[in-house]
Amino acid sequence: MKTKLIAALIFGGMASASAQQLPLYSLGFFAPQITNPARSGAKDGAVLTTAHRQQWMGVEGAPETSMLAFNSALNKEKVGFGLYAYNDVTDIVHRSAVYGNYAYHVQLADNTSLSFGLGLGYVSNSLDMASIRVKNADDPYLIPANSGGSLDLNAGIHLQASGFGLGFSAPQLLAPAISYSKNYDEPIQYQLVRHYTAQAQYDVEWQKGKMVLTPLVAVRAVGLGIPAQVDAGALFNMKEFGYVGAMYRSNFAVTAQAGVHLTPLISVGYGYDFSTNTYATTLGTTHEFMLTYRLGNNKAGERLEAEVKRLKDAQRKQMDQQENFINEKFEEFRDEIRTTQKAELEKQKTSIAADVAKQTAAIAAKGGSTNVSSSSSSAGSSTPASGAMEGFKAENLAANVAPGSPGFYVTAGVFSTKENATKLQGGLKNKGIPSELFQDKGNSMYYVYILKFKSYEEAEAVKSNRLNGRFDGKLWVKIIE
Repeated sequence: MKTKLIAALIFGGMASASAQQLPLYSLGFFAPQITNPARSGAKDGAVLTTAHRQQWMGVEGAPETSMLAFNSALNKEKVGFGLYAYNDVTDIVHRSAVYGNYAYHVQLADNTSLSFGLGLGYVSNSLDMASIRVKNADDPYLIPANSGGSLDLNAGIHLQASGFGLGFSAPQLLAPAISYSKNYDEPIQYQLVRHYTAQAQYDVEWQKGKMVLTPLVAVRAVGLGIPAQVDAGALFNMKEFGYVGAMYRSNFAVTAQAGVHLTPLISVGYGYDFSTNTYATTLGTTHEFMLTYRLGNNKAGERLEAEVKRLKDAQRKQMDQQENFINEKFEEFRDEIRTTQKAELEKQKTSIAADVAKQTAAIAAKGGSTNVSSSSSSAGSSTPASGAMEGFKAENLAANVAPGSPGFYVTAGVFSTKENATKLQGGLKNKGIPSELFQDKGNSMYYVYILKFKSYEEAEAVKSNRLNGRFDGKLWVKIIE
């Protein structure tokens, strides 16, 4: 009877130890679908995650857990699916399970989605009877099958609004009983207990998502008078390099986390627990290792992003070219109008001078005298500005430059026709300013230039001081590469 009582306590007491029914992970942030099936569906292609946790090293019978999780998506990420399996050993109790997850994501707005998920699985529980030391090895409670299993169901819901996420889930929703033996009036059973979890997190991004700070909080409860456990912490993820984080678990431990992204597809992580409960001084250290392998990036998304960037760059370049073309056309028309106005003015001056000359000749024929001729004639003449090009090196003068060769041209006019450009050259020549012209093959415009320099700074200085104050028109710098 004593042996029977001990066995009954072992089997029955497991129900009260419900907090240990689900494996505990320090790096579960990177595989949230294992606790909430609504989080199934990876945005960056299929992801394979494996982890191993050794709790309280040095303590005999301490929990040891290994897990493997696969996560992916279908139908443009509207459907998520995955596989989750684990093996958990605590003293003589061995527990293993495998779940198939399914999630459906409903897009409520551009940056808001609501997800529903279910995880159907099979849970197996067994006892290592060889490790039990008893006085009577023939006790009938030790002979029957010491392992059993049952179907199980996990359910969850998750809301994602931009960087904020809020989820609820119920692992072991059906709370089935695993029976070991039916050979007795009261069958020996292991009772699974329904759990309740809630998690909230917020992603704060920098540098277009290359760095993300994620504060998060999670609450786990099982009822049965067992206090809820609260996790609170933050994770800083540098997606090109690695991550660091810290987590506090109420009345349990403080966890430090660190990981390295070895390649865009492979990451390794490590977690270390500092026990904070009543037995912290006697418990050993806890270590957890995780390996994540992304089976493929979201190439379609990357291509779309690259194409959008290319189109924006092309549009920006086209706008710049249009603006430059409009500015050049405006300068061309303005110079043409100015040249036409000057030509008309010269004609008027010539006509007036001719009339004055006739009047002077007529007066002279009558024996009169006048000095109108000299004063009026001077109004129609243009005296070349002496020394307009003094102070500049010969190599910079227009006459000594190969037209259209690379450099920085101090330009006096730009025209769509060579005729108008030649007219401007004539006007500059009358002012004592020699110039040359060339046609830009890129836009077919004709440029009248006075000087050419090897650097933009030299050309800009001459343009700004208007040939050292000797030129009254507008100048600008034409760049030929």
